Amino acid sequence: MDMEMEARPFITGPTMGVSPEGRVQDSMEWAEVWYRLDEGRGKISLDTLEGRIRRTVNNAQAIPQAIAILQKADYGQTGCVEYRDFRHFYNKMLPESSWERAVLMRAALDVEDMTPTMEEVTWMDVWTRVVDFAHRKPSKVDFDWRWLLPSDYNRQRLLHYVYYRSELIHPSRIKDWILTSKDADRIPNAVAIQLLKKAATVEKADTNRDGYVEYEEFLRFAMVTSSASRRSEVFRRGALVVLPRNERTLETRQYLEEYSCCPPPFFLPLVSLAEVAVFIYYAVDMGVVIGPNGPCPTYSPLVYHPQRRYEAWRFLSYALIHSGWVHLVNNLVVQVFFGILLEMVHRWWRVMIVYMSGVAAGAIAHSVFTPTSYLAGASGGVYAVEYAHLGNLFMNWPEMEMPWLQLVVLLLLISVDFGYAIWDTYFALEPSNTGHMAHFGGAIAGVLVGVVVLRNLEKETWEKYCWWFSLALFVLVIASGVLLNVFLPVPGYFPEDVH
Repeated sequence: MDMEMEARPFITGPTMGVSPEGRVQDSMEWAEVWYRLDEGRGKISLDTLEGRIRRTVNNAQAIPQAIAILQKADYGQTGCVEYRDFRHFYNKMLPESSWERAVLMRAALDVEDMTPTMEEVTWMDVWTRVVDFAHRKPSKVDFDWRWLLPSDYNRQRLLHYVYYRSELIHPSRIKDWILTSKDADRIPNAVAIQLLKKAATVEKADTNRDGYVEYEEFLRFAMVTSSASRRSEVFRRGALVVLPRNERTLETRQYLEEYSCCPPPFFLPLVSLAEVAVFIYYAVDMGVVIGPNGPCPTYSPLVYHPQRRYEAWRFLSYALIHSGWVHLVNNLVVQVFFGILLEMVHRWWRVMIVYMSGVAAGAIAHSVFTPTSYLAGASGGVYAVEYAHLGNLFMNWPEMEMPWLQLVVLLLLISVDFGYAIWDTYFALEPSNTGHMAHFGGAIAGVLVGVVVLRNLEKETWEKYCWWFSLALFVLVIASGVLLNVFLPVPGYFPEDVH
């Protein structure tokens, strides 16, 4: 995870000179010593201080001496030295140029910057992003340090990592960050789920300062729950790309976590297996070797037969038949590549509606514009799934990740499709048997039905009108195609039915 870290105030501390007698000169005020020894919450915990001081050859005796001195400043014998007590002890109880002051200065200079280890550096970078996000956009739920710290306490003067590690972040702020920040998409889905669960739990109860998340807790979430395999995590991030940012909720992320590669999405893998099974069946049934481009089992009751249009199931079942293994493989690759991402995010039944609408619309368009040709192949459904991404992008443009890039890719595919269709139909010396009108019908269905069926959580007023327009237009197109197939008043336009 490669993230730049926003700079925070960092105290390097004043330069300390050493006198000829080897004593540290009194060049640090009490505040400078405090902000180096402090843990960011207005106190110095004596039981953890020794672990925070970097051991060197010169401070082996200074560390226990510094702790012993600070114990005298713990007036309440609580194991912690408070801000006001330290100020009073340093200024009133320790004489200037005393060895006690020198020892505390030595310990302050050697205190660890709480720099993260190699294992946690990635998560420290993420945590700084969360903290900076909360500070840039203040909220009433943010932790109010004023009631805990003295009025003259300045948290900005803390060491860089002490500042971040000591911060307390309300879970709802982490939720806002996950739902609105691009950086949040770079954390593993399992970590995002745990943080969103924390937010949901706290929101159900009266919150107090115990309901906040600190760095150690965040790190625990991250280190424990980020063990997902690289392959499945890449797959989930691919699914997030087609999902509007404001829909990347706990429920959606849980769905992606549980319903990713094992078990696989339901509809498109099932359809793909059915297409392969039917292809193998007719390869055996015909008793011939099927090449890249055929032959096609036109005798099958599944193929769209121009003289058997009254057998209505053929307007759907033709998608199971393919004329050659190249035809089959192309459709399988495209429908799996474009469809699985949609199915993971928008649920299998929505993708099924889009796919079957494209299959039906493709057959209807083919029968109306090329009434004498057979039709086989899943291209109508494939094009519907492919072009449904365009409808999804159109309805969720403001929330989508890199919408311009997705639009450019889709427009490039559209240009190639239409360019090839025009060349093959009007300019090729030997036009292929490709059902371009079925492709066109499936694409139109994909855009219109995609707008209607795919999820759109944040509905603007114009999007509602667009939804109704798309639904009405699709119904009108399908109804017109059906009526033309049944009642077209052009003698001899359709082949005579056979029984």
